[in-house]
Amino acid sequence: MLREGNYRKKALPFLRNDFQRTCAYCLDPRDLRHPSLDHVDHFNCKISGRKRHAYTNLMLACAACNLTKHDKPVCNPLDKRQRLLNCTRECEFPQHIRESEDGQWVPISPEGKYHVTVIGLDEACHRSKRAMRRRLADQILRLLTTAIQYEADNPAEVQSQLMATLRELLRDLDFFPPLVTNGGVLTIRQWLASRGVDTDLLESPSAHTGGKHTRARG
Repeated sequence: MLREGNYRKKALPFLRNDFQRTCAYCLDPRDLRHPSLDHVDHFNCKISGRKRHAYTNLMLACAACNLTKHDKPVCNPLDKRQRLLNCTRECEFPQHIRESEDGQWVPISPEGKYHVTVIGLDEACHRSKRAMRRRLADQILRLLTTAIQYEADNPAEVQSQLMATLRELLRDLDFFPPLVTNGGVLTIRQWLASRGVDTDLLESPSAHTGGKHTRARG
């Protein structure tokens, strides 16, 4: 039984596993925050009694999202079309929220607008992080679709340095939130693969020596 005095301690390990260590709202991975900033959020904070602490009413949230959401109602009392989106029961992306070319989340429904505003997903801290992530992803895409394709014309040393730089960029991007696409939520590596880029080439021996590659995905 989850109660006021024990719900966080008992539910948190299971929520971390079920939400794959990411915030239910901004999708930030746990690696970007201190473990103490993993919050247990009551999705519907207006419920009272035992149902308030029911596991189905609990979400893993980062401190920023949980504190911004605070005690705001699930449904906007002034407009019943506007409500928070429950990611355990429906898909926010891309039915209600889509990502623009500059990496920003754009609501496309009344529900999406309320969700983004109430949780503060349009705040500068989120916007700058998503924009940076998108720029880095675009840079890697350009490099991998041009430099690797013509690597036979590059000096071996230049090619080796290029591959080393790309490996470092990709590893850094693994700590960023995933991309939201029309096909769903994708990691940077999955997004590159969907564009025909095989990131495994960076880890292969030939990628370090300037040898000719044949891309596996077309």
